[in-house]
Amino acid sequence: MKKIFSALAVVLFAVSAALAQTPSVVCGTTIADQQQMDQLMLENGKYPEVSERSGVVQYVPIYFHLTADASGNGRHKISRVLDQLCEMNAAYEPNDMRFYFKPHPTYGLFDKSINSDGVYTTQTNSFLMNNRRLTSAVNIYVTNIADSGNPNPLGVVLAYYSPTNDWVVSRKDQINGTGNGTLPHEVGHFFSLKHTFYGWESEPFQPGSAGWPVAPSVSPGGVPTELMSGANCTTAGDGICDTPPDYNFGIIASNCQPYTGGAKDPAGVLVDPMENNFMGYFSNCNYEFTPLQFAAVTGNLNSNARNFLDNTFTPVAETVVTPDDLLVLPLGGDTVDYYNQVNFEWQSVPGATYYLFEIDITSAYSSPNSQEIVQQGTTLTLTNLQSNRNYYWRVRPFNEYYTCNGAKQKTFRTSGLSGSDDIQGLTGWNVSPNPLSSGQVARLLVSAEQGFEANLSVFDATGRAIYRQTNASFSAGNSALELPLGELANGLYFVVLENGDGRSTRKFSVLR
Repeated sequence: MKKIFSALAVVLFAVSAALAQTPSVVCGTTIADQQQMDQLMLENGKYPEVSERSGVVQYVPIYFHLTADASGNGRHKISRVLDQLCEMNAAYEPNDMRFYFKPHPTYGLFDKSINSDGVYTTQTNSFLMNNRRLTSAVNIYVTNIADSGNPNPLGVVLAYYSPTNDWVVSRKDQINGTGNGTLPHEVGHFFSLKHTFYGWESEPFQPGSAGWPVAPSVSPGGVPTELMSGANCTTAGDGICDTPPDYNFGIIASNCQPYTGGAKDPAGVLVDPMENNFMGYFSNCNYEFTPLQFAAVTGNLNSNARNFLDNTFTPVAETVVTPDDLLVLPLGGDTVDYYNQVNFEWQSVPGATYYLFEIDITSAYSSPNSQEIVQQGTTLTLTNLQSNRNYYWRVRPFNEYYTCNGAKQKTFRTSGLSGSDDIQGLTGWNVSPNPLSSGQVARLLVSAEQGFEANLSVFDATGRAIYRQTNASFSAGNSALELPLGELANGLYFVVLENGDGRSTRKFSVLR
C-alpha cells in the first residue's frame, strides 16, 4: 500500500469533563488541507481492506521533546511521558503495534534542550524544532499551548499533527496517560487517519442548522456526506467504511453518552455515530480504533514514505516489576550526615535499562525544587540539596518499551552539616549500606567530576586502622568500591580518603 502523506494539521478533542465544557476543544486544520488529503487517498487507492492479525509486533520509534519557555520554566514531567507511552501501547495493541523510546544521539532519551517561547507557546520557531527532531522516529513536541496557526472560533486547540513538518504538537496537559485519547488520536493522523466527522469541523450539524434534521448531501466543508447505509463510504466522510457517519456531534455532546440528537443522513435515516472512536470528538470514552482504521494505519506504516521508521528493535523485557524493597539508601525517615553530599542507592531491577529518579520537598514533586534525573545505573549523588529539610524521593525502573509500572518512594531529612571535600575531582561519596548488618558487604559509593587516586583507610572508634589500600583508583562519574572488611564487631567506624589535595572522612556503623 502506498502511503498517504496527510495534508491534515489536526487538533484534538474534548477528553475530560472539564474540557468538554465551553469553550470546546476543536480542530485547527483547514478544509483545504483535508481536501488535499482526501485527494491523495483517492489517487493512491488507499482505502483499506481488513486483514487478519499476523501476531508479529511492529515496533515504532517515538521521541518526545519536553519544551520550556525562554527562562527554562514549565517543562513537562518525564513521569507523565512514561504514563503516556503505556497508554499509547494499549491503544495500538490490537493492531500488533507498539511504540518505544528511541534515544537521540545528541539529546538523549528525552529532549529537554528547547527553551523557547517560539516553541513553548506558538511553534513559530520551526527552525529550532526541526533542528532538534530525531529523523528516525515519530516526533512529539510537548508544549504549553498548541498553536496550529489555524484558529477555529469553536474552541481551543489541544494538539495537532503538522503535515508540512510531519510532527505532532501537544499541550502538556494532554500528555499524562489518563485515558484522554489525545496522543493516540494525533498519531492516528500521523498514520493517515482523518476525523470521523470530516467536513463538519467548523459547523457541526445540530438543531438550527440549515435543513435540520436532514443533513445536506455535501457538508459545509465541501465533503460528501456519508450515508448510514454505507453506500458512499469510500467517497464520503473519512473514507473508512466501518466508521459510521458522524457530523461532529461530539463537540456539542455531553461526554460519551449515546447520541440521541435526532440528526438524519441525506436519505432521511437517523444517524448513529461511533461515540468512542479515537478519531471523533466525544469525550470521556473508552476509545477504540476500528479494524479498517487499523488497516489504514498499517498500510501507512509499511509504505515507502515511512521507511525512516524501520528498525530492528526488540525490547529487553516486555514487563518490568518494581520491587517493594527497591530503595536502599538513604533509609526511610533517616537524617543524612550532610546536606550537600547525599548518596542514593537502589536495587538493580530485571528488565530495566533506565531508572527515573525524582526528589522534592513535597510529595507531589511539583515545587520549584523538584528534580528528575534518568539514570542507567543504581547510584546517584546530589550536592545541591538544602540544609535541615525533609525530602521525598522516588525511583521508577523502566525500559525503552515498558513503562507501565510505578515508582517506590521514601523520605529523609538533610542535616545542617556541609560535606565539602578538598580532594580534586571528588564531588560526593558515602558508605553503603549504613548501618551494616550481618552478611552484608560495605561499599564506597563515589561520585567524581574527574578520575582521581587516593589512599583509603578504615578505622574503628578507638582510631585503630583495620584496613588500608594505597592508591585506590576512582573513575569519573558514579562508581562503587567494595571494602573487604570481614565480620566487624558492632560499633562506629570511619573511612578516610586522602591524597595530596586533601582528606575526607565518612562514618558508618555496624549493627548485627
